[in-house]
Amino acid sequence: MDDVLFARIQQEAGDNLSEWVSKACRSRLQADAARDAVVWEREHPVEAARERAEEAARSLESEAEHEIQYQAEEAARRRGGDHAEPTAEEIAEAQRRVRALFERADRRLREREEGD
Repeated sequence: MDDVLFARIQQEAGDNLSEWVSKACRSRLQADAARDAVVWEREHPVEAARERAEEAARSLESEAEHEIQYQAEEAARRRGGDHAEPTAEEIAEAQRRVRALFERADRRLREREEGD
């Protein structure tokens, strides 16, 4: 390492050179991993698309679960105040509403894809 580079690193690192080196190494490793992932996706487009679709499905399922919980808790609060627990009926109704929302969104997405 030349003196100019070392002086610049010292200036940026301040009193904690080891922390700066650690962050730089993590950054480099993350950049390398991202680059490797891009190369893998280019070389394996079908598998990459499947993995992205699976991740999207998991994400949507998680969002749906959170939304169901939120809507059921809101229904319970409206019915019985801040400490009320959702009933089975409130949970079932929240599930129906969320399922309808996701089905409508899915239809719209498919229609848009067919239009493209």
